[in-house]
Formats: sequence, structure tokens, C-alpha cells
Amino acid sequence: MPTSLAKSALIPVYLLTGYLGSGKTTLLASWMREAELAASALIINEVGEVGLDQHVLRGVTEDAALVANACICCTGLPGLEQALADLFWARLQRKMLPYNAVVIETTGLADPLPIVALFKTDALLRERYRLAGIVTVLSATSGIPVLAQYPEAVSQVGASNLVIISKTDLAPAGDVAALKDIVSGLNPGAGLATSAKASFPARAMLEMLQKTPTFVASEESVETIQSHDHDSDRAHAHEHAHHGAQTQFFPLPTPLTRKIFWAQLERWIQKHRSSLLRIKGLVRISDGSLVTVQWSLGDTQAEMALFSTQADAVLDCQTGLTVIIKKVFGKDEFLPDDFSDNSGIGRL
Repeated sequence: MPTSLAKSALIPVYLLTGYLGSGKTTLLASWMREAELAASALIINEVGEVGLDQHVLRGVTEDAALVANACICCTGLPGLEQALADLFWARLQRKMLPYNAVVIETTGLADPLPIVALFKTDALLRERYRLAGIVTVLSATSGIPVLAQYPEAVSQVGASNLVIISKTDLAPAGDVAALKDIVSGLNPGAGLATSAKASFPARAMLEMLQKTPTFVASEESVETIQSHDHDSDRAHAHEHAHHGAQTQFFPLPTPLTRKIFWAQLERWIQKHRSSLLRIKGLVRISDGSLVTVQWSLGDTQAEMALFSTQADAVLDCQTGLTVIIKKVFGKDEFLPDDFSDNSGIGRL
């Protein structure tokens, strides 16, 4: 396919970003059920060796690729290139249903700039795809302190065509208004919308993207692909140090008693709240049900939601919790017994 191919013939790609716990996966699950994105392929990026989002989104699309245990703004860039290439050739060879767009959900720690630059530097991506819009989700409950503390969140907002402030039903109106002002100051050209309980529709999102200019990678952002420190992001067993954060997976292979597990998890969150960025995972309960467990910045307590009532459902998933904390170099934030038998959580 020649590089002069009309822009309209290129496959549109929508990049969905947002800091840890912003609510982007919940919003995406809603969008993928709508007609506007129902025929889209999906690429999910998660840090940590065991992902949750691909299981959550499995019910809304079968055309999903996972780039796990690496952030696609640095060590995961080759994985993203390969995932997009694989999707294109599978589509061309009719090994999958035709898709009319691709949605990429990044990890909450990703800086969008190297990803944007990738669409400018990679030959296949340049000839087959076009970056049609960058959407950043920002939680109304934690957006103000997140933008004040984490440069990745600022970069996500700065590169966006559209910023959606989520969870507005859980935050005071004054906080939402203040967050809007901050976002407008960081990126006055971006569209700005609000969403309560993942109610912002895909149709409105696509319409707003058409009204805002597409982000164009500068020469400086293109150079970040070469200058980004890849060696600092090497994963090793059960731990991943990345962007000032440390990710660790705690397997919980046996069914747990809901009430006792919940009480101990809440005590553990209180103990580590000053260091925690995110908790998410799948846990098997002693009644045979499978539940999702999630906690993020701004949450007053963890959330448990029914995922499956069948004891043999989702046989390929590994039950346990992925925990992301602020990285303190030279110090182990997690004691070895935090989720071991000594804590009681692993043997309920």
C-alpha cells in the first residue's frame, strides 16, 4: 500500500489513556457495547505479570490483544507495534472479522508521547493506520492531587484531544469545577466532558474528537523513543519497577471467605495507604463465585463486584491481586509476609 493512500482509507486508532484508577476500563467496556465501536479491535496494555482488564473486557469483544508486564510508552513499544501488525495481517487474511477501528487502552502509567511518535516513525503504522484521537480519563475524586504529583498524568492531559472527567457523581461540584479549570490551563485546545457512572457515550466521544485537532508529534517527542530509558524497566519475577512505581502480584489460588477477606484487605489498605497507587485482581470466593477487587487513589474503600457465579468460569485466569505502589528506591515497600500465610489473607 503506497504512503500516498488517502487518509480516509487508513484504519483509525483511538488511544485511551488516564492515570491509575481513573475509570477508563469501565468507560471503555461501555463504549465497546455501543454500535459506534462494536466493530473495533482492542489492544489492552497492563503493567504486572497478571492482567485484569482483558478478562473484564472479554464479554464485549473477542478481538482483543494484550500487551502485559510492560508499558507501551517504553519497553512495550515493540509489543504494541507487533500487536497492530498482527491485527492488520489477520484482518487482511480474513482470520478474524473485519474491524473498522482500533482502540488502544494504555496502562495508567504510560506517557502518550512515545506512542504518538511511533505512528510517525513506524512504516507499517504510517501506511496502514492513522491516530484519530487521544482521550484521557481523569477521576474527579483524585484528579487534582494526581496532576499535582504525577508527571505522567500531566503528559496524558497535555497530549489529549479530549479529556473526560469521570466519577463526577462521587465528588463535590466544587472539586469538579476546579479540576476543569486545571485541565483547561494544561490543554486549552482539548475538548472537555464529564461522566458519572460511565455514562458518557461513545457517539459523543467520537463527535468531540472530530471537533478538536489531531495531536501532531513534534521532533522532540519522536526522539523520546530513542532517548527513553528502557533498561530501567526490566521486569523480573513478581515485581516490575516502572515510572516511579513498583508492581507486584500476590497469587491467591484457593477460595477465600468473603467477609474475612474483605476485613483483612481493608486493614491492609489502611496500613499501606500512603504508598498505594492501585489494587486490582480476581479472587475466588468460598461460595464458588469469582469477584473483581479494585482500589485506586481517591477511593475511601476497596470495591468488590461479582464477575462470575460459576466455579469453573474463566479457567485461564490466575486469581490474586496486582498491587502498584510508589517506588521508594533502596527500600522494599512490601514486606514478604504482607500477603503470605502470616497475614492470614492467603489461607482464609
